[in-house]
Amino acid sequence: MSASLSEAFLARARRAMEDHGIDGWLLFDLEGRNRVAAEILGLPEGTSRRHFVLLPREGEPVALSHRIERQSWEGWPHAHREYVGWEEMEGELASMLAHCDWIAMEISERDAVPFVDYVPAGVVGLVESFDVRVVSSADLVARAYATWGETGLRHHRRAAADLARIARQAFDEAADAVRSGSPLSERKLADRVLDLMGDAGLTGGGVIVGGGPNTALPHYEPPEEGSRVLSRGEVLLVDLWGRAVGEPDAVFADQTWMGVLDEELPEGFGEAWDAVAAARDGAVELLSERFGQDPPVTGAEVDRRAREVLFERGYGEAVLHRTGHAMDRVNHGFGPNLDSIETRDERPLVPGIGFSIEPGVYLNGRWGIRSEINIHLGEDGPEVSPPEPQRRPWRLEG
Repeated sequence: MSASLSEAFLARARRAMEDHGIDGWLLFDLEGRNRVAAEILGLPEGTSRRHFVLLPREGEPVALSHRIERQSWEGWPHAHREYVGWEEMEGELASMLAHCDWIAMEISERDAVPFVDYVPAGVVGLVESFDVRVVSSADLVARAYATWGETGLRHHRRAAADLARIARQAFDEAADAVRSGSPLSERKLADRVLDLMGDAGLTGGGVIVGGGPNTALPHYEPPEEGSRVLSRGEVLLVDLWGRAVGEPDAVFADQTWMGVLDEELPEGFGEAWDAVAAARDGAVELLSERFGQDPPVTGAEVDRRAREVLFERGYGEAVLHRTGHAMDRVNHGFGPNLDSIETRDERPLVPGIGFSIEPGVYLNGRWGIRSEINIHLGEDGPEVSPPEPQRRPWRLEG
């Protein structure tokens, strides 16, 4: 178990703890409720009893688990303590934390970043009863776990190229069906996309195919029966995501593409597309402008820049979601989101992490527009994938 506790991971965590003056990072979980701990420790379902893992700034990691869970910890390469009763557990935990003043855990003040707010208040109270101050691990999660690495970046690039190709193929097949007089349904096209992703060696994937007014529903999923037929004149949205199969360190790619199954765009569609594309590109420009500066730009700042473009162009009431989400080995990953409205993600965007940029406007009952690209912050600045984002909506030809 626990492939994530590599020496490279521990080194990144220790550097982050050193920078923040933190003595250790305490992972707590029960039944997989703490997604951060579950992913890091390689126990996605958690365990049926409470467990703790202390990653000290100096010294060897140590786990504390219930004795009946011994099988779950086979192969754990570091120090390991066990307990049976709650008094024994608290005594062992107090001993583990005896030399710590400041400990990071998965909490977030006032739930500002709910994606790292997983530790119950009672557990925080227990830890602080040992004269230890608990602070948020949000930045440690981003810097130590959410980084892509060279392997993750390589697989992401490949997945991004495959998704861009598949999205274009999906539109072309929908267009051919319209021209033939036998248009496809949303569900049939979605299933076709999933088949193409499987053929490309992508796993963990999903797809949103929406037509007409369904494109104005950001999380729309075509039903198995009775989904909309993609007829001439329909706006078509294809949002698809996946990662390389059989590669534990592979990072997801996630893209959204827009098209119109007609030679002409619907009234107002072109202006709205221009606004969305400008918001997307403005976010990338800010990342480039601020790269390498101290302090680094935050996810909230990038979100505000993109939203300003949409509001200035008159689409404020049609903006329904944040500008982007973190991405790593999980599609909605554990690093900073580009978000100042749904949450308050003021975590810095540091080299090594990645995320989506996907501003959108949604006119209920008419259509919605979203353009989604991905960013990896390398040592030389932001890398955009796919390298050629969509510049204009696809249209029916001939």
